[in-house]
Amino acid sequence: MKSFSEFNNIPTKLDLPKVQLRELTVSPYYTQRGQANPYYDLDIKLDVVQQTVGKGEIKFRNVENPSGQELLSIGNGKYFFQIELDGKETPYYVRTTKSAVKSHFGMKQRKNSTASSNVNELLTVYFLLHTNELKMDAKEWELTVTKKSGATGVLLGDGGKLTYDQLISLLDEDETAERDIKIGMSNAVAVLNDLAGSSIKNVYWTPRAKPGGISKNNPSDVIVETDAGFIGYSNKISAGKDMTPKMNASIVAQFEKLGDSRQIKTIQNFIDNSLDFAISNIKDKTVKKEVVVKFQSALHRDKYTESGSKKNFHALGVLFTTNNLNFYADDFYYPFRNNLISLVSKHFSNSTNLLYMLNTMGYYTYPDANSTPCPYKLLIGSESKSTIKDVGSNEELRALFLNKDARKLTGIKVDYTQGQQSFRVSFTFNRKSYTLPITLRTRSAGGWAGKALYMSSSGII
Repeated sequence: MKSFSEFNNIPTKLDLPKVQLRELTVSPYYTQRGQANPYYDLDIKLDVVQQTVGKGEIKFRNVENPSGQELLSIGNGKYFFQIELDGKETPYYVRTTKSAVKSHFGMKQRKNSTASSNVNELLTVYFLLHTNELKMDAKEWELTVTKKSGATGVLLGDGGKLTYDQLISLLDEDETAERDIKIGMSNAVAVLNDLAGSSIKNVYWTPRAKPGGISKNNPSDVIVETDAGFIGYSNKISAGKDMTPKMNASIVAQFEKLGDSRQIKTIQNFIDNSLDFAISNIKDKTVKKEVVVKFQSALHRDKYTESGSKKNFHALGVLFTTNNLNFYADDFYYPFRNNLISLVSKHFSNSTNLLYMLNTMGYYTYPDANSTPCPYKLLIGSESKSTIKDVGSNEELRALFLNKDARKLTGIKVDYTQGQQSFRVSFTFNRKSYTLPITLRTRSAGGWAGKALYMSSSGII
């Protein structure tokens, strides 16, 4: 077996990027527009591969378990690609790192969809440390920063340091970098004015981990440590009423957070019943019989995650396509999804069930009494002038989401139209009316891959 370096005449040890930011799903079960597409373009010289496998059209198919001889490897890779020649499998495969995977075969490479928010968030605090750079034009600044190296001065919530290499990588991934640089600059000016001359000790970018004993539930994307303590800012790029707390998780993960076994089992049953419903409504009798015999039990055994059924769903997708059926639309997915949403919406018409979800949302938002105080504010980003709104001290919302008495939730009404991905739950608490919008959808890249839909809410209205 030859190494990648021997094939390409480069040093044996590759200098791979420290961060991998491309939004690229590498999976044997990847689906494009309802069609299986496990083929990828790799950063490999095809003519060199042809020296071993023969002349013709070379394609690389991602597999979990390759067969034959490993022709070459790139780094300490964990991705395997069976080599095909003119549409036929060869007894050779390659092993690569994700950095060597350029794109899905026949598709343009996508940029990271989260890079935009990442850039304007971290630049919010970066410019607090580099105020002299606020005078620069966005394009000029981007050209200047690409020449820098080492630490930026921005800390991560887990104690790490954001480097210029990482910042440059994020800028490179951002399709709207110039806009987001301007928003970051505008955000920094707003924060400096908000701090009103307080001495800045440290700044943190905190989309996940939080520093200094601050609750992980704190919604701050960036945190500033001053001589008076910590203060956080929750970034947003649209004005309007803030509607925290919010929910963003797989539906089963959302229900598992507080650990009520009855609630968890109920949601799992909803999912399994909806799968059975979709199977019972398959139009083609031959396909329906094959699904019942070969897949129904296996689907029930799959994990309740967003990717837990990817292998079975991939096989089902191929089966449906072969029989001129659309697995990812009316012939299976839509009946499953709509039935599940209908069941969940009815579930929340009960005050005990609604209370459980409100408490879960409260858990994600409000810190416990032992955590380090870190009030947060809403930072509404704009290229011209960012604004700040104090939302962390809303005691009415805190009382609602931390309430433990289901009897205080009255007048519950669920508004759901069959076929839609969202529904609204209206109710009254302490003589005030509230509405909770909830959406259930798939977000698995490359087609639906799991039984547990993604559950989200923009917050309480």
